[in-house]
Amino acid sequence: MKKKLSILFSTLLLCFYQTSFSQNNSNLEANEFKTLHYYTFEGTASQDKINELEVSLLKIEFVSEVKVRYKSEKNSGQIVMVVKEKTINQEGDKSFSPTSIKQVILSSGLIPGEYTTGKYTNN
Repeated sequence: MKKKLSILFSTLLLCFYQTSFSQNNSNLEANEFKTLHYYTFEGTASQDKINELEVSLLKIEFVSEVKVRYKSEKNSGQIVMVVKEKTINQEGDKSFSPTSIKQVILSSGLIPGEYTTGKYTNN
């Protein structure tokens, strides 16, 4: 009887441990998903301009994270964004528009380049 009780207790403890420390998208609702968006750009930019660009990009709807990588020796950079969207279920539902990224790049006095998307993994 004690052996069965200890096995049951160990199993419950293991289940609790695994669910409490597993990495998943638990902060996402069932109809939400995250995607990565990459946009390259060219032009001369100071660190202040790069910081302003990040702040402006964070203001775009659905954007949850932004990182701007800039190489001054090449006068070019890349924007990496995490976008959190909801599945479109009905007409009128909003979705993320990459043209908003291009508008922010242009308003910063930089030249937009190539745009790509990627799969978001929670590592």
